[in-house]
Amino acid sequence: MSDMGMNTAARPDGDTDAAGTALRGVLADSYVLMMKTQACHWNTRGYDFFALHTLTEAQYNALFAAIDVMAERLRALGVLAPASLSQLLHAATLVELGLVPGTEAVARLLAEDHEALSLQAQEAADLAAEHDDPATHDLLVTRMAVHDKAAWLLRSHVA
Repeated sequence: MSDMGMNTAARPDGDTDAAGTALRGVLADSYVLMMKTQACHWNTRGYDFFALHTLTEAQYNALFAAIDVMAERLRALGVLAPASLSQLLHAATLVELGLVPGTEAVARLLAEDHEALSLQAQEAADLAAEHDDPATHDLLVTRMAVHDKAAWLLRSHVA
């Protein structure tokens, strides 16, 4: 069978390479952040509740869509996407949300997580570039820009 047209990052046997493992980590942390953002959307309270409620709804919907794109990219690479919450939490570095604080603390907490995810996406993008995987690289560069903007919007909310 010819290797022509086959992405060199793909592993037909399902083994993960460095870029796939890094992308799986970004996906897992994105899932944790989506759940935190949605919990904040539902439960936060404070004088500026409605503004944060609206912002977090847009952000968790965007995270949900991005997670699907990342999972499909993993599959295109021959890597299995996490199939359970325990697998997601095992691959994640972000910490789950406990009690939901007021709006100002929520905005700061979520901004910090977006900043951490942007850095993680940058590291994963670098690995993808090293492994000659421009599609994964582009996906991760896009995620960096989205997380940078989300962090800015949240920080601006409490400035």
